[in-house]
Amino acid sequence: MTNSVAFPRSVILQALAISSTVSVFLTKTGAEDTLGQAVCPSFSCGHLQDIHNPFRLRGDPPGCGVQEYELVCSDDQAIIQVNTGRYFITNISYPDSVFWVVDASLDNSSCPIPERNQHPYIHILRSDYMFLLYMRTVKWAAFVSCSRMMKDNLIYKPVACRSTNTSFVYVLSTMQSYQVQNVEPSCGYLAMTPLGSWGPGPNDYYSTYDYEDIVKFMRDGFAFRFPFPAPEWTYPWILKTCLKNSRSDFHEQMSSSSIQNKISVIFAIDVRFLGCVKNNSLSDYTKLYWAVLVIVSAISIMKLIIGMTESSNPY
Repeated sequence: MTNSVAFPRSVILQALAISSTVSVFLTKTGAEDTLGQAVCPSFSCGHLQDIHNPFRLRGDPPGCGVQEYELVCSDDQAIIQVNTGRYFITNISYPDSVFWVVDASLDNSSCPIPERNQHPYIHILRSDYMFLLYMRTVKWAAFVSCSRMMKDNLIYKPVACRSTNTSFVYVLSTMQSYQVQNVEPSCGYLAMTPLGSWGPGPNDYYSTYDYEDIVKFMRDGFAFRFPFPAPEWTYPWILKTCLKNSRSDFHEQMSSSSIQNKISVIFAIDVRFLGCVKNNSLSDYTKLYWAVLVIVSAISIMKLIIGMTESSNPY
């Protein structure tokens, strides 16, 4: 009889002990949440109101916001450091999870160009589980200074207000214009900047822009995304993602390009797909890249043969 009473009494005592522990844990967690809200309040800077996660102010505790999205509020301007560049934040859209920035190094003169080392990450910044500061743009503008005048290269647009009798400044706005192989031997790199993003913008791969247009794009700025989870880097995911992006770009370019450029779009879609696979492939996925390279090369050759056959037989 004693044992039959002792058993349920011990269970009751254990239950009370567990419930007390849970109560303490929940109370502590609630206190931490309250404390977190107290030390990580939303803040304002100039015209930007109710700024909160993923942003943080310099000096906030480590648990507030994301380190890469740390802001400095100076003279009613919210400033963020991205790679080597400093940018004024002009707008934050929490529903769209994006924010717009403008190069802080641009002056108010009629002939601005970015500073030499002022540019964001060319490719996406990756952490272990998140993508950070992703910038949706496919075109960059590169400024170069040349020792001779470029008369035969149509992609070199003159920046007359920066040129002299012995030094000629140009801007390139073709796709991947920032790459070394696109710079003439007599020219040297000055600066680079992304053009547009996250909506209508200069995303036609084959169009080039005059300096006056580039200045407008720089004044309007470009957009970054909030942090978002990194996907699983598997063969199917890479191929599916790149195929989807390539199809979307193909339809967009075919609808906006002139008749002369449509043939270039057809051939360039393979290069776009291959570049996407390369950019999304980690070191463990080199076999995937080379396999896709072989397939894409074969398809491109077939397109070339078909194109030559059609051109030689117009009727």
